Amino acid sequence: MRNVAYERFTDSGPLALLPLGNDRAAFVWTVSAGEAGRVMDLDDRQFLAEFQDAFGYRAGELTRVGERAAYPLTLTRALRLTAVRSVLVGNAAHGLHPVAAQGFNLGLRDVAALADCIEERLTADAHAGEIGSAALLDNYVDWRRQDQRKLVGFTDGLVRLFEAPQPPVRLLRNLGMLGFDLVPGVREEFARHTMGLAGRLPRLSRGVPLR
Repeated sequence: MRNVAYERFTDSGPLALLPLGNDRAAFVWTVSAGEAGRVMDLDDRQFLAEFQDAFGYRAGELTRVGERAAYPLTLTRALRLTAVRSVLVGNAAHGLHPVAAQGFNLGLRDVAALADCIEERLTADAHAGEIGSAALLDNYVDWRRQDQRKLVGFTDGLVRLFEAPQPPVRLLRNLGMLGFDLVPGVREEFARHTMGLAGRLPRLSRGVPLR
């Protein structure tokens, strides 16, 4: 696969193929709830044939499939991010649909922002023994709120858009994807936001040491 990841948007939802090395890959194949049982019951030969038909041959011919697992894709969000001397980061705070593979990146930005908040607290008071104060955690929540909401809304909205069967919605969706490829600057701006390079950035995200 030459270390290239692929993602296709099919009528049943996103399909991603992710390289693992040694001609092996992991995949995420989104199908409707009504189809999930049938797909899981296919034997390996039938499964590979349907998967290959859905994905195509960009990565060559698939010859073998390992153990499969199915689980429902639902958006989950914690009611709050903090408690007394406690904070939720990454997938503990929000379970995102794997489309666009943003959950891990969002978690890294959570950790980087929390580290910045702790460092600011220690710098402001060299004798501070309490780094789990309510004020520090509130600062963290305020900092991360916009980025988290943006990514949660984007991933959930994208899935809903591609699941919509109505012809007008599908037409607008296809035009939007075409514009994404053709309009200058759109792809770069999209990448800037999904990589967390927009807005206030923690020092670790900018490659700057905390101390």
